[in-house]
Amino acid sequence: MMYKKIFFSCVFAIALLFACKKDYNVTPTYAKVGVAITWAKTEQYYSPKPEIYLDSIGTWRKFTSFAFTSDAEPDKIGFQNPYVAGKGTNALYMNSIYAKEGISQDSGTYNTIIPKCFQFIPKSIDTVNQGTVVVLPQDITLTRRDKSKYIIKIAPSDKPGTYNTETGVFEIEVVFDESSIGGNSAVKRRYRFKS
Repeated sequence: MMYKKIFFSCVFAIALLFACKKDYNVTPTYAKVGVAITWAKTEQYYSPKPEIYLDSIGTWRKFTSFAFTSDAEPDKIGFQNPYVAGKGTNALYMNSIYAKEGISQDSGTYNTIIPKCFQFIPKSIDTVNQGTVVVLPQDITLTRRDKSKYIIKIAPSDKPGTYNTETGVFEIEVVFDESSIGGNSAVKRRYRFKS
């Protein structure tokens, strides 16, 4: 009787395992392709000519933001100051956007760091010069002058960005969740970067 229960339990477990099998429709990322270096050159104090579209005045505004990538993940780009340990940069223009929250240029907390912000996905292994760019969703912790912290979440919009290494341009829309500071939970901002 005991063996019969064990046998049926094993048969049930195996049947359950096969019944729960899922088919995944995964798009390859070709992560070994070094696309991000186009906008994260190894030149000292390199900024990929970032611009943000300001809806309030209907124009693109330039800002400085140091970009970097890594050999381990050459399909991703992040923002920080790689030349001064522990320092960041004006990643996604956030220092300027949230200046009213008490961030000061004189403060060591002024600098924003986003280690991995965007991922570049080529159209195919044979067409790596063009493709899509996606925002890597995450919480960005910002610090005020009084050392209090708040979180701004970033996420992809409903359509991915695009890149072209031949023209040296990538464009993307980022969704900001500003509810932690009493703002909207889905503020969309457009960016473009030029190598």
